[in-house]
Amino acid sequence: MNTTLKMPAPRMLLAAGLLLGAVAAHAAAGFSISPADEQRVSVGMSQAEVMQALGRPSLNRQFMNEPGATWTYEVPAGLEDHTLFDIDFGADGKVASVGERFIDSN
Repeated sequence: MNTTLKMPAPRMLLAAGLLLGAVAAHAAAGFSISPADEQRVSVGMSQAEVMQALGRPSLNRQFMNEPGATWTYEVPAGLEDHTLFDIDFGADGKVASVGERFIDSN
């Protein structure tokens, strides 16, 4: 007995489109990292090394009067707490400092 899944073409295309959309939205938003991932970054690493270790940041900003960019990654915590991991780069494109920020959602 041969069993096949019969799905009309429009439904299959819709399902594929929704899946691709979800993947693209996640990629555009940047990656969440774990607390253990934070330990993979050290002062002196290049932007390429950080990107390879952690993936795309959630935010990439250049603040006035700062020599380099600041990359921010989300670190999932409890339902009420939100943790951000910031990586500050110097003018040479190397990690100058790292740090965590806690944001209370209450």
